[in-house]
Amino acid sequence: MKYVIGAVIMCSLVAAQNADSLVDRAIELDATRHLETSNLDESRDILLQVLEREPDHLRANYELAKVYYHLGDRAETKDDKIELYTKGTEYGQKAIKIDGDSEWGHLWYVVNLGRRSQTKGVLNSLAYVPTVKKEVNKVLSIDPEHTIALDVKAMFYYELPGLLGGNVNKSIELLGEALALDSNYALLYVDMAKCYVKKKEYEQARQYLQKVIALENPTYEADYILKNKPQALELLEDIKDM
Repeated sequence: MKYVIGAVIMCSLVAAQNADSLVDRAIELDATRHLETSNLDESRDILLQVLEREPDHLRANYELAKVYYHLGDRAETKDDKIELYTKGTEYGQKAIKIDGDSEWGHLWYVVNLGRRSQTKGVLNSLAYVPTVKKEVNKVLSIDPEHTIALDVKAMFYYELPGLLGGNVNKSIELLGEALALDSNYALLYVDMAKCYVKKKEYEQARQYLQKVIALENPTYEADYILKNKPQALELLEDIKDM
């Protein structure tokens, strides 16, 4: 009998190890989606496979929430984007249900929620303001130096109307904190430039955009190549005569 029990325990350990290895592979594929478009789809499929076998695998849930966020950004139609961001919120919520102190569960839930509400429209976005604020503050209560969460909070103040607490100077302050922690996080420079454009301080904006273009070792290479550098070039073009 003891040999049977031992075999069951060993099988469980192997299964868990395999699941973790599969999640590691999915993360690698997501991080290299700029090299091959199909990498992102393969990452999603692997994570779905893991969760079919182990529905409560924490990392698989929040990593899948992240992958759906990236899929939503890649989608071309509004309806497709909303559908994908909605799936992202669902897997983020599942991660939170498994572990209420999962910073990545809260993060990818709120990021998908914010992007979905933006895609639906301004009035819909305002309806989610309390939830977005609560979730991003939860992430920062777990890790006050979470640079992605600092960026999310900064852009929360950037996008919010002044009557509801929007404050571009607060955005700049938060982005400055994040840059002090990670000077290779390209999105922070792009978002800082947006803040200075909003303040009509175009020379400052251009300086931050040039830093994006000159960046040699971006923290998130796929984001840099697919989104951040193109955004910086586009914004530079938009303000070239200002």
